Amino acid sequence: MTELPVIFTDLDGTLLDHDTYSAEEARSVLEKVTALGVPVVPATSKTYSEVVEFRKLMNLTHAFIVENGAALYVPIESDIRCPMGSKLFEGYWVREFGVKRQALCDVLEALDMNGTYQFKSLTDMRSAEVAEITGLDLAAAQRAQQRLYSETLDWRDSEEALATFSHILTSIGFSVSQGGRFVHLMGPNNKGVAAQWFQALLKRELSPDVTTIAAGDAPNDRELLEMADYALLMRNERGKPLQLQRSGPTWLSDSAGPSAWAKGISDILTSMGWDI
Repeated sequence: MTELPVIFTDLDGTLLDHDTYSAEEARSVLEKVTALGVPVVPATSKTYSEVVEFRKLMNLTHAFIVENGAALYVPIESDIRCPMGSKLFEGYWVREFGVKRQALCDVLEALDMNGTYQFKSLTDMRSAEVAEITGLDLAAAQRAQQRLYSETLDWRDSEEALATFSHILTSIGFSVSQGGRFVHLMGPNNKGVAAQWFQALLKRELSPDVTTIAAGDAPNDRELLEMADYALLMRNERGKPLQLQRSGPTWLSDSAGPSAWAKGISDILTSMGWDI
């Protein structure tokens, strides 16, 4: 067996249940995958603080991508050397692809976006309000507000207004993406770019036979799913899958959430010759 799989996975609505934020139904498969030495790399719109907590809960030890591809964190103790241009932070080396959150806030203010459109940033809300909107407990809501590279917006205007808002910001070099719950404003980064960069590094550092598996369900997962060698396209909570352009092997889940994720990942690895 020559292929070395690396699993890049979205969290909300994919590995996590959309309503409970639990991944328990996938725990046994995660444990089997980890025992086989297959890295599981969260690639999410969540913050650094949120993913650190999730990794601890699920006993994950590999790298992770936060805030829609804005930064990649790799444990210092891993076998992957820290490349030039990276920085050290709390036991990780970090590769940044995004812009700082303050730059995004400055643009929104300069263009009077808050006065023109109806939305509210999670970072401007009370933590109790974030908890109410998301269903998170208060501590988890506070972790969700600790954004370094993006503005997460609770969009309260029309779809037409969102299209105009997106056009204005993308025309000057920023990105606007829709996740399962919120609209994300960020720099010219996405999950796919960060994953491709890391894949190239893994091919140099670990093995030229690194093969990527990606799992996701929302528009902000599109680039990640398109770049992967194998894709697990998850149905969203409404049962409708994202439309992709890829021609490579693609699995469509039966439903949303951790149970469907576990089955899809198991099927893909089995097709690659891994006993899972």
